[in-house]
Amino acid sequence: MSKKPNHRIGLIIDIGSGSVLAGIIASDPNKSHPDIVWSKREYTPQRQIAAGNNQLKSVLTSLINVMMAFDSDGRTACRESGFGNKISTVQVSISAPWSYTVTKTIVYQNEEEFIVSKSLVDELLRTAHLKVAEELHENEKINNLGLEIIVKSIMKIVANGYTINLTDKQRATDLKLIEASAVAQKRLIEAAKEIKNKILPEAALQEYSFTLPYYYVINSLSTANSNYCLVDITYEATEIGIVRDGVLTYCSHIPFGAMTLARELAETIGVPVMETYGYLKGDDFNNYFKNCASGQHEKATEIITDYQNQLTNLFKETGDSLTLPKRIYLHSNLHTESFFNEQITKAATKSTKLAHATYNVTSELLTKKYPPEYVSKLSAGERDTGLLISAQFFHTEAYQSKFDQL
Repeated sequence: MSKKPNHRIGLIIDIGSGSVLAGIIASDPNKSHPDIVWSKREYTPQRQIAAGNNQLKSVLTSLINVMMAFDSDGRTACRESGFGNKISTVQVSISAPWSYTVTKTIVYQNEEEFIVSKSLVDELLRTAHLKVAEELHENEKINNLGLEIIVKSIMKIVANGYTINLTDKQRATDLKLIEASAVAQKRLIEAAKEIKNKILPEAALQEYSFTLPYYYVINSLSTANSNYCLVDITYEATEIGIVRDGVLTYCSHIPFGAMTLARELAETIGVPVMETYGYLKGDDFNNYFKNCASGQHEKATEIITDYQNQLTNLFKETGDSLTLPKRIYLHSNLHTESFFNEQITKAATKSTKLAHATYNVTSELLTKKYPPEYVSKLSAGERDTGLLISAQFFHTEAYQSKFDQL
């Protein structure tokens, strides 16, 4: 069966800290949301992480396994859904600790007025690109990780204090460019390219740090406030992005995520890790520990408090002299949002001594973009809601035009 009219079909690959998620997305420009045709998450074995084995190697294995699943089950689901075999794009996003997002500001001034031309902007962007490359090379710790720049995007062009669009007609004496670059683990990038070339040789490859699609999707939702913090919780990491005046300015992370927390709690109360992870999805998490043996409830509380303290310290890393924005967007699995919303909000208040409002991104996207019947299917677990950010980014084709793939 041939592809339905007007649809773009893409394969989305989200490489997380402890899992890899793949999904086939059908995008109809006449709809406010994309259709998730098929998805599959491949988990990194918990026993390997707990044993301190090479986590990168485990994630690479998960990538291979999920792509094998796509090549069989995914292609079948795509055909049976009436979208044929034509996948035009493979969109890869990589989360911390396998990627970093670096923002650079380049300033150009002249006493005499000059034209803000594309050639001038390109030259300034080359300067920014060189600065990022030099910093990666000079930072021994990061350099040893084998990172390379994969994509860049102009966040903002400011001429004489005003944000402009580049038309080669503006004149200014003061020009400021803000550019974001994503750097990622070279072995992961090479593996993704190799697999893509074997399975989907004709498809275009787009690569991002997860924070960049996350930022662009939320920027379209957050019309009321241009200052906010992005939080992305994956299995083995928690990453933040600071947005000032509508521009992503700083990113950081800690190597502690949802499954890290579940693993430490599981060791304390003596139950399997996945069972404990299930507790994080409950409406009243604390009830699960009230009947534990003596001291276990207290120990579990200490573990959660320690995670909050790590978050508190992370929230103090804003990249500037300002405090954490009051508005926070949290992205996690739909069913763990309630638990992590509480931890994020408490940690933010500890960090700033101010009240903060934390919004659950998955719920926000579902209520604003998807019809009720589609939400019911997603909520029932028929689809992996961790895919929603990347799917919405793919669906909004204008976002991709903002990037230069390297």
